[in-house]
Amino acid sequence: MDRDRLLQQASELDDPAETSRMLAEALLGLGSAGSDPLDAGLALHLGRAQRDLGHEVRALALLDAAAEWDPDWLTLSALRSALQARGQDMRAVARLKALLAVAPRDAQLELAELYVDLGLRTLALDALRRGKSGARRRWRLWWATGGPLWFVRAALRGQETAELEDRLGGGEVAAGAVTLLLRDVLADADRDRAAWLLAEQASRLRLDDDAAAPAAARLLADGISSTGPHPLVLREAVGVAAALGDTRLALRILLLLDPATSGLPVRHAGLLTELGRLMDAWTRLQNGAAGNEFREARAELLVDVGLSYLAVDARGDTSSWRRNWRRLWWRTGGPLWFVRSRGRRRDQENLADRLGSSHGAIEEIAPAALAGALTRAAEVHEALTKADQQRRGPAVATLTAANDPDRPSVPLLEQLAWALYLNNQEEEALRRIRDARALEPAKASLFDIEVMTLSFLDRDFEGVRACDRHAASFGRPQNARATHGYLLNGLGFSALSWDAFGPADLRGWSPRSRRRQWWRIGWPLGWLHKRLRDSDQFTLEFWKDRCEDLGIVLGSVVGPERLDELRVAPDRAVLHELRCRLRWGRANVVARLTAGYAGIVVGGFVVARLASDLGPLWSSVVGVGAAAIILGALRGVYRFTRAEPGSRVLTRVLPAILAVAAAGYAVTRIDGRWPLLVGVTVVSVAAVAMLRLVTASAVRVGEALKVRRIQRADPRGYALISLLDMLSELRRPVFRNELGWRRQWSQTLEQVAARMEIDLPLFFAHDPGSADLLRHRGRRAAAALRELKYLVVAAPPGAWRRVETVLRDDIAALATGSLGRLHATDPPAPETHRRSRRQIAVDALRMLFFAGLPLGVVLAAQPWLRFNETILNWARLLTIGWAVLYVLITVDPTFRDKLRTGFALINLGRGAGDPAQLEPSGTEKRSPNAK
Repeated sequence: MDRDRLLQQASELDDPAETSRMLAEALLGLGSAGSDPLDAGLALHLGRAQRDLGHEVRALALLDAAAEWDPDWLTLSALRSALQARGQDMRAVARLKALLAVAPRDAQLELAELYVDLGLRTLALDALRRGKSGARRRWRLWWATGGPLWFVRAALRGQETAELEDRLGGGEVAAGAVTLLLRDVLADADRDRAAWLLAEQASRLRLDDDAAAPAAARLLADGISSTGPHPLVLREAVGVAAALGDTRLALRILLLLDPATSGLPVRHAGLLTELGRLMDAWTRLQNGAAGNEFREARAELLVDVGLSYLAVDARGDTSSWRRNWRRLWWRTGGPLWFVRSRGRRRDQENLADRLGSSHGAIEEIAPAALAGALTRAAEVHEALTKADQQRRGPAVATLTAANDPDRPSVPLLEQLAWALYLNNQEEEALRRIRDARALEPAKASLFDIEVMTLSFLDRDFEGVRACDRHAASFGRPQNARATHGYLLNGLGFSALSWDAFGPADLRGWSPRSRRRQWWRIGWPLGWLHKRLRDSDQFTLEFWKDRCEDLGIVLGSVVGPERLDELRVAPDRAVLHELRCRLRWGRANVVARLTAGYAGIVVGGFVVARLASDLGPLWSSVVGVGAAAIILGALRGVYRFTRAEPGSRVLTRVLPAILAVAAAGYAVTRIDGRWPLLVGVTVVSVAAVAMLRLVTASAVRVGEALKVRRIQRADPRGYALISLLDMLSELRRPVFRNELGWRRQWSQTLEQVAARMEIDLPLFFAHDPGSADLLRHRGRRAAAALRELKYLVVAAPPGAWRRVETVLRDDIAALATGSLGRLHATDPPAPETHRRSRRQIAVDALRMLFFAGLPLGVVLAAQPWLRFNETILNWARLLTIGWAVLYVLITVDPTFRDKLRTGFALINLGRGAGDPAQLEPSGTEKRSPNAK
């Protein structure tokens, strides 16, 4: 058979194994290979057939020989594609450069195409300039590299030339004589044919029907058991395992193949990314290849972790996905190169943090166990398919029956956890998902289910801790960032939630919600966003430390095995209180600054009006100077008072402000313009300081009322927090000897007793009968706590042991909800208490205020109402009489009875009789016999 008929028959055959046999026999039997130009065509077809069968190293050697024999465009294009597919970009460059002397036109076109695919457009333009073809492509590259700006092109040429050796990898060199290669082809022909038929049948099953993937897996398992692993069969097994949803199995099978197999590095990186092993995927892609496929894979990985600036650089100029790339280019600065440069530096600093750490390599599966693993994956897929068609209970039963502890499957455990969660078995679902995470801890979908289940169970502290661990170990992929962001947003930390989401588009995150959150966190003002983020971060860290401390004490009471489920109440109570204080603290800052700056403006305006006779210019200067003086003085006052407690503000700061105001008023009484301006400025300082103080005090009062309302709404959580803190402090012997700590513990016991006596019964009381019973139980529990106050203060022998025992029992009762186990005792009989001096002073002031209020109103209204002398005298007389009468009634509670007795005596003297005898009682008026 001559060479022409061989080429035609090879083109018509659809069996690469048979094609390889026929062409290898022909090349061996036709004499010296390469003696005829048509031998290059035979070698080209044989190389393509061997590549289809998975023998890529052998195929490269045959294609290289074909290029040596007849370097036409078809041969060079096949050689370039095969080298690029295996990541041997540098070898492709060197080989095409070597063939420029033999086939200049075809080699130039292929070299330019290679440079374009590598993103080296200037070098591609230089390659096309050597030839006469490709004018349209040359014109497009000329504009893309600067057009008439030759210096831009020169800079790009130098940069691309310098980076060429660093960016590209060489790869292995194909070796071996053509005769030996042909004999190897004939030796493997039968095995290749069986493998090709098996892989083709499995591929047809998998692609024709998704539900036929288990059948394809069993077919491959049977074939592998009989013929052994073949590269073509292994590649098909990777696809079948991925179709079955078992990414880990697909990755273990993939490790059996040659690492440089066409498309394998990108497929390997994709499987690692799906399992959450981002650093391992990035390392796999950084093998020196710079082709279009590799660059897009790197860019997609960088976009997934939120590093958009590095993604733009990694993608470069590609022919695919141009619309999304252009949108990303504009989002990262567009033509503003300095914006992209700054973002690139920031992304480079965050690269290691976003990718996480590298993990232990996944072991490749033993060829002997491959068939059993595929069969098990098929069984799991069938169980998952059956469970998808069922609801709740039946689905749980199906998945539980398919679960084998000796052969655990991550997809099965994940689906079982979902079914248990939907079947209201959250605790069991959490255990299953943690079993799955023990096999694949980095997988983002497993992490999402765990955090969602913890949030449903109100175990937010565990959810935040799981997010921190996942970010530190496994980086920040898109799904994990979304989970973390939603959790923080639900906890009320909007600024941290925005940072957790990152710049990439997220699932379920609408642009409208994103814009709303963008405005809420103050992004138009960068400094405001930074302050909000810092305050959120401080509050979150404080909450985590607080929960950690409370958890240590609670674990020592209820046991570490029950800590996770019983810590919800104190953790939630601490979070609500801290979040309330955070919001009111921000409101305090806004109110104080608003009042201060408004007062400064008003003060400067008043001073400017008083200096209006100096002219518009100088009066404005005087007003601005006065405003600056007020601002400086207020900053000094704030530095002096911000660390002062409330009592010192009343005893030191307020008298100092009043003294400054009095001094300023005294200065205004001095004759002259400048003393008046100086005095008004000093008075303005005092007035604005007083305004800020009053505003801040009002906000603090509102904060205290809100915190008290939160504590009363959750009396159990507040009592748990207080008793846990007291128990933790009580265990330190050095604190027991300090009277200040004893005083604080006594106050804590009284506050907790009040919550148990009042608020805890009100939380459950919905009818009068249960309300009375609960109030009685609450008083007895409060009385037991109040008995501890004497033991804390007096500390007799054995007191601390008794106090600690009662606290531990009450904490266990509150944490477990067994309120009937609270210590209880009968409260003491109520006793009359003597009033303190403070109470007496307060009552006296209240009495004098209400006694003199009418007289003060009359005197204050006289300048506007202008009473005549008679009316004014009568008003004074009546108000003074009211004052005397109010004082007498208040001081002597029996004065009203004495007054009634006096009126009775007067009426008796007039002969009207005793009013007490003449006037019937209320009972007689209502009786039927009353007349």
